[in-house]
Amino acid sequence: MVPISILLNVVHGFSALIYFGGVMLFGAVFAPKLSKLSSSTVFELMRDVFPSVLSFAEAVGLLTMVFGAGEFIHYMLGYYRAGGTSLVYHVLFSTPWGASVFSGAVIGLAGFLVGVKIASIFETLFKLYRSTDPTRIDQIRLLEMKLRFYSLVGMVLLTTTVLLMVLAVSFLPIPD
Repeated sequence: MVPISILLNVVHGFSALIYFGGVMLFGAVFAPKLSKLSSSTVFELMRDVFPSVLSFAEAVGLLTMVFGAGEFIHYMLGYYRAGGTSLVYHVLFSTPWGASVFSGAVIGLAGFLVGVKIASIFETLFKLYRSTDPTRIDQIRLLEMKLRFYSLVGMVLLTTTVLLMVLAVSFLPIPD
């Protein structure tokens, strides 16, 4: 039987790789180029490609977050059983591993909320591109600028989270 910690770690790590790669690809490659594409190309992307890609990214992001939270809770319950609240507090705020994991989790949550904002902008863009009203072009351009900004912020938060988590699981010893 596979220990729960390994299952949580594998699913969290694998989905995080997919999510991180997708966010970086979109934020660094696609979002900056949207304004340079023709309106018809962007229209087709918004209508046919991006809705399913966005749904996939949201699902993988949630999977990453749920299994990461499960992993965090699993460790903290172990520390709680071993020494109560004082040990949990000590591990989180007095060890490099705990500080790295805790700050990574907080920054990751902020990054997830930025991702929710990006998804909201996309949903609005999808609706605007389906509309035939040509006067909405200014609103579309404004949303595209917001999308580029939030994509950059999301990439920074996500990269910081990944670096903190890699630091915690690769280089810092798990407290006894």
